[in-house]
Amino acid sequence: MRREWAGESERDRAVEAYVEARLRRESDGGRGPGLGRARAPGPQLDATLLLGPRGSGKTTLLRHLERWAERAPVARLDLADLGQKGGKPIDALTGLVFRLNARKADFPKLDFPSFGLLVMAVAAEVDGIDRDTAVRDMADALAGPESRRLEVLGRLADAVATAVGAPGLVGAALPLLPDWQRGWGRLRTRRRLRRIRRTAPQQSHDTFLLELNQRYGAGEDEERKRAEAVLFAAFLDDLRRAYRTRGGDRRRTSRCLVLLDNVDSTLGSDFLEHLLEVRREADDPDPLVVVAAAGSYPRVFEDHAWGGAPQPGAYPGRWDSGEEFRPAQVVRGLCVGQLRDLRRLEVERQAKEVLRAAGRDVRAPRVDSGVKWLGWAAYELTRGQPAATAAVLEALLGAGPTTDWDERLRRVLDPFGELVDGILDRLLPIDASRELVRALTRAAASVDLAHAGVAGQLWGEANAAVQKEFDDFCADVLCTMHIDTGDRAADGRTETLHPVLRLLLLRKLAALDPARGASGPDGWDATHAALRTQAQEAGKPGLAAYHALALGDLPAAAGYLNERFGLIAAEDWCAELCRLRRAPLRPLGPDAPHRPPWERYEAVVDFLNEGEIESRLRTVTRLLAASWISPEPRPAPATDRVGDPYRDPLGDLYAELYGEIAARFRTLAAHTESVSWDRTLLAKAAQYEGKPW
Repeated sequence: MRREWAGESERDRAVEAYVEARLRRESDGGRGPGLGRARAPGPQLDATLLLGPRGSGKTTLLRHLERWAERAPVARLDLADLGQKGGKPIDALTGLVFRLNARKADFPKLDFPSFGLLVMAVAAEVDGIDRDTAVRDMADALAGPESRRLEVLGRLADAVATAVGAPGLVGAALPLLPDWQRGWGRLRTRRRLRRIRRTAPQQSHDTFLLELNQRYGAGEDEERKRAEAVLFAAFLDDLRRAYRTRGGDRRRTSRCLVLLDNVDSTLGSDFLEHLLEVRREADDPDPLVVVAAAGSYPRVFEDHAWGGAPQPGAYPGRWDSGEEFRPAQVVRGLCVGQLRDLRRLEVERQAKEVLRAAGRDVRAPRVDSGVKWLGWAAYELTRGQPAATAAVLEALLGAGPTTDWDERLRRVLDPFGELVDGILDRLLPIDASRELVRALTRAAASVDLAHAGVAGQLWGEANAAVQKEFDDFCADVLCTMHIDTGDRAADGRTETLHPVLRLLLLRKLAALDPARGASGPDGWDATHAALRTQAQEAGKPGLAAYHALALGDLPAAAGYLNERFGLIAAEDWCAELCRLRRAPLRPLGPDAPHRPPWERYEAVVDFLNEGEIESRLRTVTRLLAASWISPEPRPAPATDRVGDPYRDPLGDLYAELYGEIAARFRTLAAHTESVSWDRTLLAKAAQYEGKPW
């Protein structure tokens, strides 16, 4: 069973602190007669939308917030799940009210007389005319004086108490009404309702919702929508009144927490629109703290300047240097904040738990600090993507006790294993077609999606529908899971896949059997060869060298890099080296034994032993080969921020080739007569003197 990591990261604690601050009701310092310290009503709080791609931990975080706030009135709804069962906004709202109505040991019970009586009238009245009349009367009562409200409540209570044919439905919703307060019905009516509650067959809330939904036929959409609008208003009116009573103001120290998952679903979008609209129309603030979550854009964004979706890389909201969660208002009544990926330190803490769970029978990693090493390795592979991080760390525990940790990491990301496809299924859009997945698998070979999109040889005879699906995917930051690394590529493009998504797709590409492809080039060699040809035809020798290296053509890539030596500034040359060393390293086949880094390195540079090769070219070749196999060092802003966040440390998990890389940089520095080149190359050598973790 996969472990839940919510609440274990600074990210989740920051969101928790944000919610806690909004739940707290502050005193205004004044004292009313018999009230103790009065509490200021405060302004209307915007609903908060947690926006993040699939696998970013939205549902897990909402579940954590529900458990964390269990002593206060809290309700969580999965609107996608309810919508799949045929639910409508009226059912979602009623389910929400039932949850907020639950008794709490440290909090006065919330009653919903207006909502409860109206929803029971809707459920009990079979005749559509009487039901719609009840809805219209309640709408007038909520907008009118208190005497009108009490009159309508009394009439609805009488109607519900005398309803025939639905005593079970009435009984299921009776807990929503006050236990003893006067005003909402005559004494005889209240006694009759209490008797129904005692004697009627007990029905669950789910049964009540099902019956309520069936009260409206297919041709009564307008009546349903009118009822939903009034029920939303009644719900908020009941909440405001509960907090205005003398006891309520003093004893209700917390607002109510409403957690709405999947508000980007059809039902979720409808429900969120209803809730925002009725809150905008209200004159008084309500005591709700609404936290919603979505993996795509709810319908309320359609009229926003985004035009339905943000620009690539432009998440709303921000995280300040103190790790404070700060959503940004996007539409009136709704602020949006991103659920960022985990930081390296947060992944390291999860790695510590994995090593602890493995027990003493498992041999520790072959480094001074196993926790730091495993945290670094997991972070380099996943870049902190929550679902991928949890899946990789969990899978590490599945190996036998004698398996070394570096071997565990290689096995869990075996291109021919099940985990790669499993994580991809979790991260890619749920409605992604097989053709789109095939297209993305090939496109992952490109440095960014923009280059892949214009590589005609990569697409073969792909139809227009696949092209459009691919273009739509690339334009949506929630699909590409693009992360802003703070740098830009040489041509300013930013349409990059999330590093873990690209890593997984590339491993899928390495395992792809070309014979299975229906059309177009498939497989590692064919894909990189097509991209290499496209780069050559476009006059981009650096990009062509990148794909040459991915194909294993080290002489061609090193030759290009050697030609550039001395022709450009030293920092620019090191940036070129950085772009090349991030070329994908092809995973070994399922039957190929693991080759230690030094052995693999010597194998790829073996051609240097044949014939006469110029000294600097020999050094550049060895430098490129070693840095290609080895993991990334700690970045230097001037030379390592080249718009390509891709990482793959599996070729040299213990950074055994770092000494060789540092030595080759020093050799190059010794043969240059430029002070700036000497200084830059020695600084690069220093990057490889320590370990990256």
